Amino acid sequence: MRKKVMPAIALLPIFALPVFVGSNQNLISRNFLTPSAEAVQLRDGKTYFVQLPMLLGAETTVNRIYSRNATYYFAIALPQNMGEPLQKLEIFQTEGFDTVDFYSNETIAYLQSPSGDRVAVSSKTEVLPSQDRDRQKVTITFNPPIPANNELNSKLVVGLRPVRNPRYDGVYLFGVTASPQGDRPNPQFLGYGRLSFYDSRY
Repeated sequence: MRKKVMPAIALLPIFALPVFVGSNQNLISRNFLTPSAEAVQLRDGKTYFVQLPMLLGAETTVNRIYSRNATYYFAIALPQNMGEPLQKLEIFQTEGFDTVDFYSNETIAYLQSPSGDRVAVSSKTEVLPSQDRDRQKVTITFNPPIPANNELNSKLVVGLRPVRNPRYDGVYLFGVTASPQGDRPNPQFLGYGRLSFYDSRY
């Protein structure tokens, strides 16, 4: 792997756009991901994205408060050339009247092509305390990393399983951060996923 040494560039976060969709009917259980042959590295050894992934939106399969068996999906558009493979995502709650806890062993991750075909992505999920100790940070590490070159124009979809939906209705925001591959990755904030929950009694 050859490295390009480049000066630091200030990159602005890209915020959420309207949502996506999905069932798992077309999920193909195979893995042909190969890391990019070209990486981008700063003079201090940090790796960073040349083009940022973009958070498309978030949705839940069940929007009733206190319900179980929901899945929260986050869709991320991948540019044709990120400059560096995508190694890790961090998803963390920033707003809401209740704290949402997640399972670490039930994460779904796949690449979806424009035709709807889906390729499973191998990942490991860790649920850790966030800076707000009452809330959790979910870290999804891809192994192997998502390639820097997106020749198939695929999007990445990650599904998190909460222990239950929040007890109180309202809008809940979840921040999403992406980190490139490397010993000193430079994480980039992608925006907020917005989920709304309702009390079915009203």
